[in-house]
Amino acid sequence: MDEELVSNNVKKEEAEFKRSVSRQVVLGLLTNFSSIAPSMSLGFSAVAIPVLKKTLTEEEVSWFASIASLAAPFGCFFSGPIADRFGRRTAMFCVNVTCFFGWLLLAVAYHAKESQCALLLLGRVITGFSMGLSSAPATIYMAEISSSKLRGVFTTWGSISFSLGVLVVYTLGFILKDSWGTISLITATLPFVGIVIISYFVPESPTWLVGKNRLEEARDSMCSIFGTKTYTFQVQTELENIINVKIPKNYTRRKTLLEQMLRKVKYLLEPHCLKPFWLLLTYFLFQQFSGTFVIVFYAIDIVKKAGVTLDPYLTIVLIGVTRMLTAATGGDLCRCYPEPAWPFVCWCWDLTTGSISEEKIPLDMHAKLTFLPLVMLLLYFATSTLGFLPLPFAIAAEVFPTKIRGTATGLLSGCGYFFNFVTVKIYPDMAEAMGRDGVFFFYGSVAFLGTIFVIYLLPETKGEKFAGDSGILW
Repeated sequence: MDEELVSNNVKKEEAEFKRSVSRQVVLGLLTNFSSIAPSMSLGFSAVAIPVLKKTLTEEEVSWFASIASLAAPFGCFFSGPIADRFGRRTAMFCVNVTCFFGWLLLAVAYHAKESQCALLLLGRVITGFSMGLSSAPATIYMAEISSSKLRGVFTTWGSISFSLGVLVVYTLGFILKDSWGTISLITATLPFVGIVIISYFVPESPTWLVGKNRLEEARDSMCSIFGTKTYTFQVQTELENIINVKIPKNYTRRKTLLEQMLRKVKYLLEPHCLKPFWLLLTYFLFQQFSGTFVIVFYAIDIVKKAGVTLDPYLTIVLIGVTRMLTAATGGDLCRCYPEPAWPFVCWCWDLTTGSISEEKIPLDMHAKLTFLPLVMLLLYFATSTLGFLPLPFAIAAEVFPTKIRGTATGLLSGCGYFFNFVTVKIYPDMAEAMGRDGVFFFYGSVAFLGTIFVIYLLPETKGEKFAGDSGILW
């Protein structure tokens, strides 16, 4: 009788665990959906620039490509405080609303010939701002609601959704070619759907609710996450674990926004917060100045100049597929084994530098090696996505204490976007001054330094205990 009772309890616990995992997966998909439309800003310039070059100057084109990244840090600046003060769910709602109006404005700009440049830049500013807003909430949300065994996987989903956004806009560019206005209008429907999803299907983070001393709401939210309407033992255990890590309660109550920000800055300057902040900031510097995102913004032009004989629009779709598949399958691998991945990235950069330069290939070999530039570009995107892209966002969601996590992640993302703006804005000038070979050699050199940095200085977080109030490792 006792054995039967134990067996039934085990089966019940297994059923609850499977239901919880399924629910976490669904929530991960729903929350990261909000990042798709903002991330489409990354690839939109690639499909629009070939057409816009007919009406805009080179300087205007470079601003069109880069200004979204300049606006993104401001979104990151507000993303953390909104997520910390008003909740992760509210922050994701703001992402969708802002993104909707940005893409709608870009669609309007397609038909406004006289003021097209101004509307284009304004639309890019708004979509870039929404891209910055989307940098922290979904990743933090999944880090807080997921179990320790699944957290490493879920926190890389933000990178997957960004890669998916680039793939979607590249695919629309391949289908619609010159109709970037139609692409903008189609994209505007995605954040509208996101508003509905966040409003009706995503509960607030129990960790954030406990920090606000809203325990009843935290219990209901935890029940929703576990897919149960009753306060089961597993739900109770998880909620008690959150409470027992002594998440500070009411730390924003009766304080002005300025006081809260000053307190967060002071807290961020403490050693256990400042050390991971500087390490991750340096990581973002290597990430962006290795050219990881430059090709994403200028994909069509770079593909044409690389000597790829395939349709350039189809080529960038293949690039988008490569990025997404690598982000989907390799995120956890690069967290477990970052050392092999990073040197491989650098190696591919060196190969790309030599292989896409037609001047370095003998004339009698051109016909035989037409496939080589395409292979090297795809290989580069696969390895850079594996090594450079997902790691900083995943680590940032784990190493910072709860009360500073949103703000610190937002600030880091903002710095990353600013570095991205610089690299995208100066790329045309670099290509003209240094030549294509020189630019890629520069990117490869930065990637090599990044390899050394990751191997010797960046910590491993996978498998570490997730301490809500104190963070991990520091």
